[in-house]
Amino acid sequence: MHSGIMNNNQFSPAPGFSLLEVLIAAAIVMISASWAIPQYRRQFALNQLDQYTQKIESGLFSLRARQSTEGTSCEINFAAHYVGTDNSKDGFGAVENVVELGHLSKDDRARRLQCCDTTQCEWNPPYRLINMEKTGLSKNVEIKVSQQAYSLSPPGTSTDGNALVLLVRSTSWNEDPQRPLPVRCIKLSTSGHLHSGTWEDTRCRRR
Repeated sequence: MHSGIMNNNQFSPAPGFSLLEVLIAAAIVMISASWAIPQYRRQFALNQLDQYTQKIESGLFSLRARQSTEGTSCEINFAAHYVGTDNSKDGFGAVENVVELGHLSKDDRARRLQCCDTTQCEWNPPYRLINMEKTGLSKNVEIKVSQQAYSLSPPGTSTDGNALVLLVRSTSWNEDPQRPLPVRCIKLSTSGHLHSGTWEDTRCRRR
């Protein structure tokens, strides 16, 4: 056979994708991303909300435990414009204005939280409502409370007529107006019982 004659299959085109197939694949990826990214952001915000809610619950538990050990009574005060749980859409404040105290002066801290025994009202370390402050979570949640003042006696109980309720929500709670993120809650009863849940129909329902 003549050496110039070549195998017909030698230059057959390599298998690949047509332009139409590439465009269809790109469209599928874009559609999937348009659904997945909002879902990821929603879940991330919800996780941060739940973590900060747990931090508040843990902080209040530690406050009661320290009261029991040191025999103190505590007065907790909140600014009036962050008070009221009848409306869970407005009136929320940044955490440093409600529950975080580390950035305050000694006098301002005492106005927000003061714990005393029969001999003193100053403590080292000072009392806190939340153990770890100014974390990455702090910027992404906001809070309001059920009442402006609340008293705690040494066993962690209260002579106040109503429980203290703190509502916690994500700063991006309404990013999807059709599916707003839930409002979480922490309830400290007058008997000293503490639990967290979801705020529904003016009640703190356990999750």
